[in-house]
Amino acid sequence: MAEAETTDRRPILVVDFDGTVYRDDAPVRFYAEHAADGLPTELRGRFLDLFQAYLERGVAAADGVADEAAAAVLRSSVDAWGAAIGLAALSGVDPAATEEAFLASRQYMLTAACRVTAVPALVEALAELRGRVRIVLATNSPAGGLAPLLDRLGVTALFEEVVSGANKPQGLRRWIAAELADRPAAELFSLGDHYFNEIEPAMAVGACAGYIDRFGRADGPATVSAAVVEDILPGIFSWAGAHNS
Repeated sequence: MAEAETTDRRPILVVDFDGTVYRDDAPVRFYAEHAADGLPTELRGRFLDLFQAYLERGVAAADGVADEAAAAVLRSSVDAWGAAIGLAALSGVDPAATEEAFLASRQYMLTAACRVTAVPALVEALAELRGRVRIVLATNSPAGGLAPLLDRLGVTALFEEVVSGANKPQGLRRWIAAELADRPAAELFSLGDHYFNEIEPAMAVGACAGYIDRFGRADGPATVSAAVVEDILPGIFSWAGAHNS
């Protein structure tokens, strides 16, 4: 009789990609500029000015914006990618063009022209946790082109599993439910910068979460919240220590 497969009981750390593994704005700025390419000059300029204001000030960029529709987009955008998508739609950019801009941004990230690096402190922390914790990358990005991008950032070896096309938040909720079917919820920690995509699905079931709240949105409770991931890492180590036999 074959031996039963040993169940992996290590704590699970689920890590987001955009805005978490890296936080450079070059990719999302390229995305916005590419999406705006087909617009008339005045509309394009307005789009990109509003987008730059969001990068600099977050939701506060809506203050003083006379166009209420544009102000609403800025206020409701949870991250820079969402702001770009919202402003593109408001400007009349076709959804197909927006999708093409995203794929182009991924290709751009593979080139030397794109200044993008993995956050050094996070890389160091994941390397230290590897083996003690099962580290999973979960991203809404499609699988195509993701592997070479992880290679370029030097983070491929840090993740034991990559969940691409994760369809957050619904897909992450289903994934978390399956992972926690026979174990305490507190043994899972979700790290990300989009509250509704990465933090709420974990907190809703009693798991742990680290919210990188770059724009000070304070969208909801988290185990640890901070403007930068460096200030969340001590909480992750504390969680890992508490759930590692």
